[in-house]
Amino acid sequence: MILQKIGIFVAAMLFATVSVADTLDMQENHPTKYVVQKGDTLWDISGKFLKKPWYWPKIWNVNPQINDPHWIYPGDVLTLVWIDGKPYLQKAVSAQKTKPVPTIDAKAIKTFLKHDQVLPFDDLERAKIPYVLGENDAKKLIAETSDIYIRGALAKGVQYAVYHKGPLLKDETGRKLGYQAIFKGAVVAGDGNGTVTKALLVKNVEEIMPGDYVLPFNNDEGFNLYFVPKPAQVETTVLALGNQDYNFAGRNDTVVLGKGNKDGVSVGDVFAVSKSGKGVVGHAAEETDYYEFSTRGKRFGADKNYRLPDDVVGQVMVYKTYDNVSLAIVLTAKKTVGVGYKAGKPE
Repeated sequence: MILQKIGIFVAAMLFATVSVADTLDMQENHPTKYVVQKGDTLWDISGKFLKKPWYWPKIWNVNPQINDPHWIYPGDVLTLVWIDGKPYLQKAVSAQKTKPVPTIDAKAIKTFLKHDQVLPFDDLERAKIPYVLGENDAKKLIAETSDIYIRGALAKGVQYAVYHKGPLLKDETGRKLGYQAIFKGAVVAGDGNGTVTKALLVKNVEEIMPGDYVLPFNNDEGFNLYFVPKPAQVETTVLALGNQDYNFAGRNDTVVLGKGNKDGVSVGDVFAVSKSGKGVVGHAAEETDYYEFSTRGKRFGADKNYRLPDDVVGQVMVYKTYDNVSLAIVLTAKKTVGVGYKAGKPE
């Protein structure tokens, strides 16, 4: 009983800074008690209680008998309580422990993570990244099960990923951040002399070309899926989509954001993604038209007073950061997400 009272007191102190503007909007049909199920994610559980799941830290009560209060396991019982008029969740400790509930579904990002790479902008040559020289039939497009040659030393018997240098990624100021790498296939390294390595092409996603880069596969074992959602504190843009075969991204797709850990972005940051409002021209009803379609556009100009409000189309959450860019998963989407869309604080 004493420990329980201490826990309630600590929780009340931790969350005493919640302002009126940060009022926790509860779902109309929120449960008062929930048993965690296998296959649940922290985001989904938070969404059962909160309209804004990124406010999870404000509702999660600190139980002193739990080593890590953010870890929730299948079978745990979550109970909604009210302290000084504010909602908090408490957890009854379950007897059996398996793996804790991840924040997001690992299956949605695992394949992408294995193939994900961002090539540095200005030091590809200095970094001495191995690259494809070609094969002895002199084909520009190299197909599966071919012997190819790699410039650089590779470890014999090890499988490597082959990437094509994709679009140059720039932030909203035009700063060059790196190249998005496009996964092309896999090779197994054979004999080499320290300068050139013979390799067997064992898998094609697309045809491989001379000049494509060869890098180790990402090792996503132990990748941290146990992080806490929180509102982002910076603004940026969507630089690219994880799947370049499509023009737009939907729920559970990956997008590349134009800021990284050097800019204060961290894993768990939730961004609201907005589509810019369209420009409208004309000074009278009969003249009004969209700027992009109007012949009067050059005469009137797309004055800011004639720009429609931005539309919030969904939320994304960062699950991996680089120095200058971040990878985020689309968690909610009223509409599809496209390149150039704004990403900002989820208010």
